[in-house]
Amino acid sequence: MKRCGAQFGAIAQTDDSYRFHALVGMEPIRPGLIRGTPGSGAPISLELWEMTPAGLGQLLTMIDSPLGIGTLHLSDGRKVKGFICEAIAAQDGSEDITDLGDWRAYLAARTEAQTTLKKD
Repeated sequence: MKRCGAQFGAIAQTDDSYRFHALVGMEPIRPGLIRGTPGSGAPISLELWEMTPAGLGQLLTMIDSPLGIGTLHLSDGRKVKGFICEAIAAQDGSEDITDLGDWRAYLAARTEAQTTLKKD
C-alpha cells in the first residue's frame, strides 16, 4: 500500500455478511473477504487507507486473482472500496478464519503454532 502512496486512515469492521479466508495456497499468504448474505458471516477487522486515483491505478496492476477491488459494507453503514475475494478461493484450499475476525490475530496464531511445532 505504501509503495502506491497510500496513507493509513483508520481501523474499521465489515458488517456480518463476510466470511474471512487465509489464502494459504498463495505466496505470501493473503487474506480474502467473501461476501454472503447478512448474518452469514461475522464482522471482520480491516484497515482503511487513503490513496490517490493514480496510486489506486498502480495498485490494480499488482493484484492477482482471486483478489480484486470491490465495495465493502462496513458495520457502521458506510460502503468503501477495498480488497474482495472470488468465492472460488474458498474451495481451493483456503482456511476459513472468520471466527478470528482479524488478519493480525490469524498471523499471531499461525506464528505461535509454528513456534510450538519447532519446540516439539
